[in-house]
Amino acid sequence: MTDEIDELDEIDRTILRIIAQDPRVPYSDIAEQLEEEGHEMSSEGIRYRVSNLFETASILLLTAPQEHGWEVIRLFIEVDNAPSAKQNAFEELSEMGVWMSCRLHGTMDLYAVATVRSTQAADELLEDVRAIDNVTRVEHAIETVRETEIDNYLAL
Repeated sequence: MTDEIDELDEIDRTILRIIAQDPRVPYSDIAEQLEEEGHEMSSEGIRYRVSNLFETASILLLTAPQEHGWEVIRLFIEVDNAPSAKQNAFEELSEMGVWMSCRLHGTMDLYAVATVRSTQAADELLEDVRAIDNVTRVEHAIETVRETEIDNYLAL
């Protein structure tokens, strides 16, 4: 992955910056913005680059949740030390509608991110996560403001 990120050129970074601001932007609009920056490229060329970017990178591009009437909830989960507890909880968590889940090494065992329509839906998700076998603690945070600096994300 690091090698793939190192291979991103100025055009790829510009495309990612544009998509981070508006994930639904038409490829023709991206082509126009690139042309303003001195890069001539067709909409088909943009589509090809975007497809390649999403095949080679795990980049999370979401618009600010407050603009769309949903919430982003981040979960930090601890499980007990029973054999296979972490893996079993991870697998069950992955089936719960979260759009990202990770096994961790540190003070927490699992991390997950989900989108929910309301704080009531967030409460329901938390109840479901707490009911997973071997889960001993769930910390959470609901995102209130997001600032995305794609250049910092890709600065390696």
